[in-house]
Amino acid sequence: MVKRITVFMFFSSLLVVSMYGCGKNELSNPQVSGQSGEQDFAKIHKDVNFGKDDKEKMHGLGMETEGGGHGMGVHGKKEKPDPNKVIATVNSEKILRKDLDKILDRFKNQVNPAALPSLEQQITEQLVTQSVLRQFVVEKKLTTPEEVVDKEIAKMRDNIKKNPATKDKTLEQFLEIQGSNIDELKTAIRMSAAIENYISKDIDDKKQEEYFMKNISNFNGETVTASHILVDTKGTKSQEELDKARAKIESVKKELDEGADFAECAKKYSDCPTGKTGGELGAFPRHGAMVEAFAKAAFDTEVGKVSEPVKTEFGYHLIKVTAHTPAKDVSFSEVKDKVREVLISTEMNNLVNDLKEKAKIEITLQ
Repeated sequence: MVKRITVFMFFSSLLVVSMYGCGKNELSNPQVSGQSGEQDFAKIHKDVNFGKDDKEKMHGLGMETEGGGHGMGVHGKKEKPDPNKVIATVNSEKILRKDLDKILDRFKNQVNPAALPSLEQQITEQLVTQSVLRQFVVEKKLTTPEEVVDKEIAKMRDNIKKNPATKDKTLEQFLEIQGSNIDELKTAIRMSAAIENYISKDIDDKKQEEYFMKNISNFNGETVTASHILVDTKGTKSQEELDKARAKIESVKKELDEGADFAECAKKYSDCPTGKTGGELGAFPRHGAMVEAFAKAAFDTEVGKVSEPVKTEFGYHLIKVTAHTPAKDVSFSEVKDKVREVLISTEMNNLVNDLKEKAKIEITLQ
């Protein structure tokens, strides 16, 4: 079994992907494991978010929404979507509107209403990812020993007790806040561990060292710390809308060039939820965290400067770099565990892409 089980709990990973990020593939993965996970924000995520192998348990974590800005009726009154409407189909499995709403309801009040359509799309995409992975686990008959599940649960409980801020709470209480329970957590662990174990079988020392040599910049400590402003174009269908988005980001850039404060502009203009905190992303490496166009622009921008508009699959960005930590000498033996972790994550992402290409997927979310 793998040394370190990374449990990609859907209710926590999606929360960070959608609230603190601006799209699927923007920055690293939240974790629920023996180690405390970091909300590295901002997702241009390349990691895989796992759910449960039990279809009934996987359908809906949390409480159902009461409309939540999904539709507008006469006189501007919000309409509650049909909870049983099919919003996506993965092979023969149907994903229902209520599956999306039960997740969205947890944090939609903390998201700019203008960003809700994009957020709904992200949640739907994550539900599709869960579905293809769940079907893969069933097809391959992948299993996880119960002692592995129990050990991981024990680590989580121990972490809660060791943290002064949470020592008076139980794991069950944290799960209840998320609308989940211990059985659902165990199901998520089983699935995550089973897939991770399946992938890691072919990741030996030679493959890890080869990956390290080709991607040494991911492990030598070089990072930039940055903030960004996003004009969201996900779901944009016309050239006119794209032109308006481009004009908006250029207008914001002009304000910045004339001396406007970046953090204040992020709060005012950014479609990313990070705008509430001035667009802060934290530190990230050159490769593997952000999508290429975003990462390249960030590393090419001088400290204290703001980039020109950068286009990614999520929209137009302005990036302000506030720090640049230079690279240091590092050997494979020093970062072997990290290399293995990153390589597993990469292989997981490749697996998801492959499964999606082979699956019959129809998204009917409107």
